Order: sequence, then structure tokens, then C-alpha cells
Amino acid sequence: MAFGDAARRRPQSIERDFDALFRYMRSKRFRNGEDTGGEPADYIYAYHPEKELEVARRIPLLVSRLQGMDPVDADDTAPAVLVIDLYELAMQVMKDDDVFDAAVEQEPDMHGDEEEGVDGDEFYQALANMLDPDGDGLKDALKDRYRRANEHDEADLVFVIGVGRVYPYIRAHALLASLQKIMPEHTPVVLFFPGTYEKTASTVSVMRLFDRLEADNYYRAFSLNTAIQEGADA
Repeated sequence: MAFGDAARRRPQSIERDFDALFRYMRSKRFRNGEDTGGEPADYIYAYHPEKELEVARRIPLLVSRLQGMDPVDADDTAPAVLVIDLYELAMQVMKDDDVFDAAVEQEPDMHGDEEEGVDGDEFYQALANMLDPDGDGLKDALKDRYRRANEHDEADLVFVIGVGRVYPYIRAHALLASLQKIMPEHTPVVLFFPGTYEKTASTVSVMRLFDRLEADNYYRAFSLNTAIQEGADA
């Protein structure tokens, strides 16, 4: 799905978007992953970076609204929503590895020459390796977080937040690829993304964090912006 031209032309109202997200997510078909054509039920809600605080305020309200809703479909119940904050998870990984305090203390001396970029930045390299979505640290933390929630039936939906706060140590496209190996493909995973997610002329999906950084290619996530815009236009 693409972030369509109609959605681009209209000023983004976070309040309107979150009302539409609730209506879309309350559907049993959405929460059962029935409309993905066999693809993993991965979704991206992209928003203007300057709306970060408003989005952060509305996510808990959306969670409460979903978990307290009256089902509209037969044989349905209100969903339990697992919220994974990447920043908090990254801090926990570092503390579990007993490197958090050392990292805070040594950071000023680990940054290299600015002209060398990230290649010469020992602090960046250390954290990027530790928090690599394909590495054991972050992946195991994600697995454990989901497993514990799922055992208590608390993961009908998964919201992933904080992607802007963990850049550049955790890249969103790599994270989504890793999550596909952890979450059941029918469980909707929603990444709240401060930037742009769209189709280019070549139909390749791209993610541009903060609407400024170099775009990352991503092929398999569905755009919630398009879905709720199509619902508004229907």
C-alpha cells in the first residue's frame, strides 16, 4: 500500500487520524490479519515529526480505547495491546549486559573525528552492534517481551514506538524484518514512524525517518495512512 497523493495534499490532523485508526483497528478482520493477502500483518503509521509529542500523548489513549471497546463483530472481544518502547527496551538490553553505566561514563571519549562520520565513532559502533535487530541482544529482548505478554493473552495487537529516539542505533527497516521472525504473521504489528513511508515511481516502498534522512527500502509493510484515508474517502 502507498502513502497516496490524497493523503499528501491534506494537512495531517493527529486527532482525526487516531479516531480513524481506532475505527480501523476495532475490526476483527484487521486484528486477525485477514486482509494482508498472505503477507505478515505489519503496518506503518507515518506522521510528521513535529507531531511527535501529540502522537506520544495519543497512543496510550488509543490503547485504552481499544482495550475498553464494545466489539462490533460477532464472537469478538476487546483486544489486548502490547506496547514495545524501543528506547526503554534498548536501555534494558544495555543494563542486562552490564554496560549501561560504563557507556554513559565513557561516551565523551568514544566519539571520533566528525569528518570520519560513524565509521570513526567507537560509541556508535559499539551500540549499533549491541542493538542490531539481527543480533542476539535486542532480538532476545523482543522475543522475551512478546512471549511474556502472549502467555497472558496480552498481545492481540503490537504497537512499536520510540523509533526516532533510538536512531541511528536501531534502523526501522531492519527492525521490521526481525519482528517478522518473532511475531506470528497474523498478529498485527504497528510501527509508529516519525517520517514518511511511501511508494516511489518504481513501486519500491521507502521509509524516510524525520522526512530528512536518506531513505531505507522496505517492501512488506502496509501503510495505515493509506488505509484510513481510503476509509475517509469511501
